[in-house]
Amino acid sequence: MGKADIVARNIKFALTGEDKRNWFAGNPVATAIMDGASILFPVGETYFINAVVHFRDRVSDPKLLAEINGFQQQEGIHSREHRRYNNAIKAFGGDVDALEQNLRDEIARWDDSPEFKLAVTCAFEHFTAILADDLLAHPDFMAGAEPEFSRIWHWHAIEEAEHKSVAYDVWNIVKPKGLKGYLMRTRAMRLATRVFLQQTHNNAFTLLAARGEAATGRNIRRALYFGLVKPGTLRRQMGAYLSYYLPGFHPWQHDNRHLIEQRKDSYAAPITAAE
Repeated sequence: MGKADIVARNIKFALTGEDKRNWFAGNPVATAIMDGASILFPVGETYFINAVVHFRDRVSDPKLLAEINGFQQQEGIHSREHRRYNNAIKAFGGDVDALEQNLRDEIARWDDSPEFKLAVTCAFEHFTAILADDLLAHPDFMAGAEPEFSRIWHWHAIEEAEHKSVAYDVWNIVKPKGLKGYLMRTRAMRLATRVFLQQTHNNAFTLLAARGEAATGRNIRRALYFGLVKPGTLRRQMGAYLSYYLPGFHPWQHDNRHLIEQRKDSYAAPITAAE
């Protein structure tokens, strides 16, 4: 089974300056949904790094150890850049810090065992991988978006696709045996699904309200349209999402290296996993 090389690209994106509160093609709802998702990343990426690195001493394969290093580098830079992104959108309205705290409070209620933390990480990594795949596979996804916001999301998508199996490959080494491992993995995905959708929705509509856009029936319909019709990521990726529940699932069963190849040359300043 082929995999992509993991390359950490140490890029700082220029997102501050003029007011770009409707940076997604002038659509306040689409903008708020993407901004609401970004709010999850600084806390989430740190959680994922810790969950994977905890088991590094259980890994003997040099290739997987190098991939863990690459994963850690990529996720660390993602956390930094989405922190900068989130600081930039504070100017558009909304208490970003309070929304981040909501996620911390949610995490504090979860099973704290290292194995479950890794299972949760695998689940969220699948979520981000299929969302990344959809963005990379559909060049019109961000048509009309402000270039630098489009650029950060495409950069993030490339790297999520590159490292999409790292947590899962570690999981396969340390997971509980038999049915117990499968049930833990799928329980974690149900949790991740609820949290990702619920928190992104709450973040988006909180931001909209702070930006002077009420949670009207029209805006709710626009949010549903965004997710289910155009671009329709939730609809398009439902099969990929459900594949996670198959007993023999592996992230690279869906080989999308060609999508990475099409985009990766747009991003310079690599830090390779070996460095």
